[in-house]
Amino acid sequence: MIDTIKMEGDKFRLSCSLYELIEIWSMRKAEVEVTYQDENNKEQTVSGIITNVYSRDGLEQVVINEDLIIPTKSLGRINDVSFSNY
Repeated sequence: MIDTIKMEGDKFRLSCSLYELIEIWSMRKAEVEVTYQDENNKEQTVSGIITNVYSRDGLEQVVINEDLIIPTKSLGRINDVSFSNY
């Protein structure tokens, strides 16, 4: 799990269209490949199913395989869709 302590930039929000894509992959239980920056700013890649997407205290988070929690601001790519420019 990525550490989600309160930081100054925690109010990050994805665009609505990207958030909806995450919800669609989750509803379809589609296998996805996710590239993200971990808590040490190292790029990681994981394959799995998005089992939840939610916002807690203003921080949007994606859950992969029910155990890996990734803040949306740390997402780089999901499948062929870039999240790093938003």
